[in-house]
Amino acid sequence: MLKLVLPLPQYLASVRTAIAEYQAHPSPFDIHCVNQMIEAAKDNFATYFQDIECKRQGIGLLEGHVPNTTLWLIDDEKYVGSFDLRHELNAYLLQNGGHIAYQIIPSARRKGYVKAGLKLTLEYARKKLGIEKALLTCNFDNIGSYKAMSSVMHEWGGEEISPSLVDGHQEHRVWINTQPK
Repeated sequence: MLKLVLPLPQYLASVRTAIAEYQAHPSPFDIHCVNQMIEAAKDNFATYFQDIECKRQGIGLLEGHVPNTTLWLIDDEKYVGSFDLRHELNAYLLQNGGHIAYQIIPSARRKGYVKAGLKLTLEYARKKLGIEKALLTCNFDNIGSYKAMSSVMHEWGGEEISPSLVDGHQEHRVWINTQPK
């Protein structure tokens, strides 16, 4: 059964397997969260759990950062990916990053996990944070991510807005309703 959960120690064995997969099959689109998990594995995740809880509560955020909830996508009691939900947007996130960032382990890619996880994250955003529309962005070269975002946008409602230019590359930007049509 597929579910989205706050990170829990009971999934650490499958997270360690996921980390090994990320390291064996790196992608240019894996984000900071993957590196954060790799570092967390070195200290047995104690600091990681504390850090993500502080970020969720908005405690000790770096300048320019916003509160963020990390959620793990679990299938059949195994970790398959992470979804990071930013509670609000600042000027930078309006151009690059948006509300939701995600990564799926290499062996689970192209199997519908992004779309399913996006829908679960959008529901969480509406129910827990009161967000009615969420902005998602991705690099123009990340065709798989763009297809998943667009598919959910067409299914749930929303709109694609003008791309932005960030650090020399273009970003697709898509607003998606957090409740299905």
